[in-house]
Amino acid sequence: MWYAWSLLLLCLSTVTTTPLWKQNRFQTSSFLDDWNLDGDHAFGNESMAVVDDPDGSSSKKVLRVFYKNGSYSGSGDYRGAQFYSRPISPRTCLILDYKIYFAENFDFVEGGKLPGLWGGSQECSGGRNADECFSTRYMWRSGGDGVVCAYIPDNQKCGFCDRNEVHCNYDYGHDIGRTWVFKTGQWQSIRQKVKLNSVGSKNGVLTVRFNKNKVLQVRDLVFRNSNNIKIEGIFFSTFFGGGSSSRATPKDTYTYYKDFKLSDSGC
Repeated sequence: MWYAWSLLLLCLSTVTTTPLWKQNRFQTSSFLDDWNLDGDHAFGNESMAVVDDPDGSSSKKVLRVFYKNGSYSGSGDYRGAQFYSRPISPRTCLILDYKIYFAENFDFVEGGKLPGLWGGSQECSGGRNADECFSTRYMWRSGGDGVVCAYIPDNQKCGFCDRNEVHCNYDYGHDIGRTWVFKTGQWQSIRQKVKLNSVGSKNGVLTVRFNKNKVLQVRDLVFRNSNNIKIEGIFFSTFFGGGSSSRATPKDTYTYYKDFKLSDSGC
């Protein structure tokens, strides 16, 4: 019996999971070729660059996004970046990992967007209706508070807006979270798992891990009302705002990204 248990433990310890897709090394040219970019609502090619690691801890190149002083979502060039990608085939459950670094001079002001997952049509942003899509971009809020900005259908479970971690906004996406805090001048890991609901049921799940700690889990969600809607990939979206100049960055600043990965292990 002891031998059998030892053999089982040895086998379990040697099991490794292979991600469905990853990009942990950015090249200085054609650095988004592997992302399979898709669709409209894209901007910010001039704001993106491949640079050295800002803290010097790695020789790997990382992706940097520039936000010009006074920029926000409704301003001109150098206001951040946005694009949709489909690196893998659609799924009903998916995990997105990446690491983010806010420049030391980063002022969170009132808030801004960060990459998350998306599915269905590419309309779940900018105050558009979420009937045929969903998106789960992150946001930073004032002081660095972290949330998921969830564009999801209106037919949520009764009491959805009464949850402590939910701040409802049916026009511009619900804030779900404020249960972790982003810091400046250091790398931080962020993981998002979305498990879609069965159509006709309110059993979707959203989970966030920040620096490997579970900081958010919300169950009984509706992400879709049609089986045609699945998780398509990464919605890379980052800018200050909101559409108001009051949310603009007061200085030139940057965010940095590395170790992007999509997986379904644990779904």
